[in-house]
Amino acid sequence: MSGPRPDRRPPAAEFFRTPRLVFRPFAPQDLDDLARVAGDPEVVRHTDDGRPLDRDICALWIARSRANVAKFGYGTGALTDRGSGRFVGWAGFARPEGGPEEIIYGFETPAWGRGLGSEIVGGLVRYAFETLNLPEIRATVHDANVASRRILLKAGFERRPWPETAACLYVLANPAAG
Repeated sequence: MSGPRPDRRPPAAEFFRTPRLVFRPFAPQDLDDLARVAGDPEVVRHTDDGRPLDRDICALWIARSRANVAKFGYGTGALTDRGSGRFVGWAGFARPEGGPEEIIYGFETPAWGRGLGSEIVGGLVRYAFETLNLPEIRATVHDANVASRRILLKAGFERRPWPETAACLYVLANPAAG
């Protein structure tokens, strides 16, 4: 199993760009936007326990994410539209206790249906393997989240048996880790 790697480079102003998105560390100024997106019941219905996050939880998420990025050089952060700079969601790498990194992402509803999920998952996979040199990455997806399941399969993830709750486990090994 992989774990956090404290030897990563210092945090950057942004992790990477895709054709339409910028993935960067959270900033304290993201609180209102994160609370808006993560507080939308439609956005979070397939995440964790499916309940919207309140402003205090979002503030804690930002603080912990910033600490993880400072310590490890990567983690979760903001997704902004490259053209407008608008905050459209979150993405990144969560570190479940004792397990390999898991990718997470979520978008505000106006961003749905535009292929941004596939775009950020592709960027996260490249970043995980080419920049961070992680041996594998995972994703847990609620079984009812058909869109995310399709995105992960299209990106090469394999579905693995996982008897926990109503989620499915998807795993992608770094081909260079052979």
